[in-house]
Amino acid sequence: MSENTTRCTFTRDSLTIDGITRPAEYSVTPAGTVFVFVAVDVDGQERKVRIKIPADDPRHAAALAAAQEPEQAQPEQPAQPEPEQPARDPKQARGPVPDKAFIGLEIKGKGWKIVFDGSYDRTRVIFKRKPSSAAREALDKHGFFWSPAMQSWNKKLTHKAFRAAQALALELRTICG
Repeated sequence: MSENTTRCTFTRDSLTIDGITRPAEYSVTPAGTVFVFVAVDVDGQERKVRIKIPADDPRHAAALAAAQEPEQAQPEQPAQPEPEQPARDPKQARGPVPDKAFIGLEIKGKGWKIVFDGSYDRTRVIFKRKPSSAAREALDKHGFFWSPAMQSWNKKLTHKAFRAAQALALELRTICG
């Protein structure tokens, strides 16, 4: 996307490119880079893409603001009895699950790294040495568990785990460097 020919508008849950609005998800790395996950039309086919917006990109401030924008609370409406409906599959109610475009990425620090490992379907935190008690508390706080078989702290590879790993990375940078 060229800055001169493409106009982007970022909102909490969408990205508008040259007047076409599509659903989007955002992720911010500890270094401040914003990733936008969006499906776009390429040669008549919809493809899921990841757009990297580094801090020196002129669109960075708008993308970062959209990524950090809180969900708006829905106003409460008076309770009304709902008509009897057949049971629905909760997974179908949420819609399609977006691709895990972050598989294969790594976040590194001094003596540790976080790997988004698609072969094991796990978000893995690997230390060169035994982590300090503060680091272990941070791992526990973010829901990671020790696997003796894998020799790493793990969590199932999900979008929620990706966000937890990003938050953990920020803490590990202050604890371990």
